[in-house]
Amino acid sequence: MRELLLRNGHELLELIEAGEVDHGQLQETQFQFAKQVDEQLNAFISWDEQIESQDWDLPLVDEGPRQFQRLPFAVKDIFATQGLQSTAGSRILQGYVPPFDATCVSHLRFAKNHLMGKTNLDEFAMGSSGEMSAYGVTRNPWHLDYVPGGSSSGSAAAVAACQCVMALGTDTGGSVRQPASFCGIVGYRPTYGLISRYGLIAYSSSCDQAGIFTRCSLDAALTMNTVSRADPRDSTNQPLENIDYYTEAQRDVHWNKLRVGVLKQLADKERIDQPVLENFQASLAAMSAAGAQIVELEFPLVDYILPAYYIITAAECSSNLARYDGIRYGIQGEGDDLLERYIQVRSEGFGAEVKRRILLGTYVLSTGYYDAYYDRARQLRRDIREGLEQLFAQADVLVTPTSPCLPFKFGERLVDPVQMYLADLCTVFVNLAGTAGINLPNGFGEHDGNRLPTGVQFVCAPFRDNLLLRVAHQYEQLTGWHYEPPGWIKAAASA
Repeated sequence: MRELLLRNGHELLELIEAGEVDHGQLQETQFQFAKQVDEQLNAFISWDEQIESQDWDLPLVDEGPRQFQRLPFAVKDIFATQGLQSTAGSRILQGYVPPFDATCVSHLRFAKNHLMGKTNLDEFAMGSSGEMSAYGVTRNPWHLDYVPGGSSSGSAAAVAACQCVMALGTDTGGSVRQPASFCGIVGYRPTYGLISRYGLIAYSSSCDQAGIFTRCSLDAALTMNTVSRADPRDSTNQPLENIDYYTEAQRDVHWNKLRVGVLKQLADKERIDQPVLENFQASLAAMSAAGAQIVELEFPLVDYILPAYYIITAAECSSNLARYDGIRYGIQGEGDDLLERYIQVRSEGFGAEVKRRILLGTYVLSTGYYDAYYDRARQLRRDIREGLEQLFAQADVLVTPTSPCLPFKFGERLVDPVQMYLADLCTVFVNLAGTAGINLPNGFGEHDGNRLPTGVQFVCAPFRDNLLLRVAHQYEQLTGWHYEPPGWIKAAASA
């Protein structure tokens, strides 16, 4: 049974429907394997121990488009889960057990999927390496001395290490796509609003978006059929009606009619490490050979993307995190003086990176600096969105490296926050524009003799996610780059 854990979700679903695999046994096998592997990875913060009492004989959902169902999944510990601790990777929320599920989690449960547990993350989704969690670092399944990326570090590592078939993460500036690149899997960030944010613990509300980790693009499309639904509790939610993402993803692309836009400023050796750039150029060559028209595009605002992003997200973070006072939930302060309790809870409960961003956000929103920083960043955001609209008039999809660098070793970038922030260089423009992007594995590079994954990012215009998933699936078929399990994971599943 363990060897089945290496299979993709849609393949397992076909076996379950055909009666060749018992989904109850599959889930129990998955649960035990995940716990065994996690002794090395620390991908999970908590487990859903009620797994053994679940009803395995629930009927399949057979109405409407094909769905992700009866399969093991995991959730980043920034989504509310009823009856299961939700910490956002922070000590300040330790012990908080929500009385409700986030909307996307409830959709997955309703489709008879089985929650494995809550995955590790950089505290409040603030980080690019998986090193900022109050519950210890998550390790990259390819090499345990390397970071898995962040902030959705645990979800990426869990899918790459076959601890679950699919995992939810959040993507505020690349926190699904970048760790997917570092771990060699698919990471999909839908257009802002396609998945409800209700029940998602907020970092930056205008950029946060639930995203999906899988081992192939068809599984991401299958998941979208389950989680992209209308939710009156989220005013930003605007799912597309009557779209079967799974069927759409399997339609032909016709490469000879596809215009692939390359952002020159995100494809040069000054910004992109050599192994990443070589694999990116190989991806372009494969699409060109298939008949795609490669269009070089200028995006002169690249140098302003990161400053605008970190000003806007820090400002929103300082506002969103003001609610954590140790009175209503989470760790409790001591003493009779209210200010002293606030200071104690927040100084002990928040980690260094969260404090840094709260201070930055408070600064840029303060009198005398609001116009100079926050207002200018919002104008830049509008310019970036308008600039992308012009680029999408010239290309059907944009393509960039997902990360400018290979995975790095633990501690390499902790001393210089700016170097850490640069890991998001190729991804944050998608969030500022509110559009969609997906990471696909496209090869490996070497660092200190270690073989590490790289990824290519495809980006579409807002609400063209059906096209994005089609291109992603066809690219997988074209290049032959599919999920490859790390050697020790494959050996453990074959034992």
